Amino acid sequence: MALPEFRVKMVDDYKLPVLVVLIVISLLLELVIHWYFGIDVVYSHFFYIPVVLAGIWYGVRGVPVAVLLGGVLIAGTYASTGAVDSGSLLRALMFVVVAVVIGAVSDLMRREQDRMIEDVAKTALRSDLRERGDTLAVLKSRVISVAGVRRLKERGDIQGLVRAVGNKDRGVQYEAVEALGDLRDPSAIPALMGALTGDQYSGIRWKAVEALTKIGPDSVPPLIEVLKNPDPDIRWKAAVALGEIGDPRGIDPLVKLLDDSDRFVRSRAAYALIHIGPPALPSLSGALNHPDATVRLGAVGVLGKIGDPQAISALVNALADQSPDVRQEAISALSRQGDRAIAALSDRLHDPDRFIRRRAVLALAGMKDEKVMPILLRALATADPDTAEVLIAVIEERQAREPGERDGDQDTANLLEMFNLT
Repeated sequence: MALPEFRVKMVDDYKLPVLVVLIVISLLLELVIHWYFGIDVVYSHFFYIPVVLAGIWYGVRGVPVAVLLGGVLIAGTYASTGAVDSGSLLRALMFVVVAVVIGAVSDLMRREQDRMIEDVAKTALRSDLRERGDTLAVLKSRVISVAGVRRLKERGDIQGLVRAVGNKDRGVQYEAVEALGDLRDPSAIPALMGALTGDQYSGIRWKAVEALTKIGPDSVPPLIEVLKNPDPDIRWKAAVALGEIGDPRGIDPLVKLLDDSDRFVRSRAAYALIHIGPPALPSLSGALNHPDATVRLGAVGVLGKIGDPQAISALVNALADQSPDVRQEAISALSRQGDRAIAALSDRLHDPDRFIRRRAVLALAGMKDEKVMPILLRALATADPDTAEVLIAVIEERQAREPGERDGDQDTANLLEMFNLT
């Protein structure tokens, strides 16, 4: 079913561009075939293609296309012959007649379909098919077809689409939610939030998230509110939406979500903060002082993946964290920063805290930058025995892994002998 549905959407999306292209082709035919070559009959048959399509797609609103092309035909005849003959007038008149007939029929079919929906709803209202408390509006929403939803979208009927979101048919709900997102009207937010929090069908929930993301900043306050929802599926979907929107108001609530009881919610909150990027740095740096190690761990992971130079000082500070997991994550995060972190880590090779020194060595060891080896060798010359042991192990490991980095082999051998660590 996906392929036909995709094709229908393609037609809907490209109606106007297709019509414009056909009109341009018609004008070129008029200019080249009629005015230049003097052929005044056969080429004009092409004009019926945009005339008919305009009538089918837009009803009587498509008649101006026929009037335009008829006028072009008459003008072309006058330009090429100096007079307007009856044949050109007749052909121009036929364009308009065809457009009016097809447009009227198309509009009639649409009105008839709307009337059928109305009749079915009224019949249900008078029969036992209705549920307690059902109104005509509710019943009408239940008999709207997918095609009807698309017509509502074409007309920009937000309230009609909102009613369609409550339809019992999953297909109608899905189409209505998607249409509301495409129209980007903030008045649809309550209905979309209802689809996110009230529907158990994950596909519609996810489509609601996409729609709220398209609407943008107006969706942020209700999305922040549902981050407290007891359902983890709702929490992580709301977190993703806040990340996609990128509004700074979502930063602090997302940081708080880093200690969520659900692992997947925590990971999606981290993803959202990474997507928001540098604006989240102050809140993430502050989270490194949070009493919960889970929050600190998540903050370090996000800081390492944002890839902003301003995050490096916070990551270096995290090397002193009480939690081994946080320290290890900080080491890994700094190892991924490349040139930007080398200077900061080099300074920590002489930190008063020996554990910080060792962690800085390990962070540098994870880098592939060629500037790292000389830094490690220089640090080894003045290192205390405890740090030197780590430095030597790191240097040997790098040299074994990267044979090309052996310029300092003799110096390394001398230092190994100096520390009696050969």
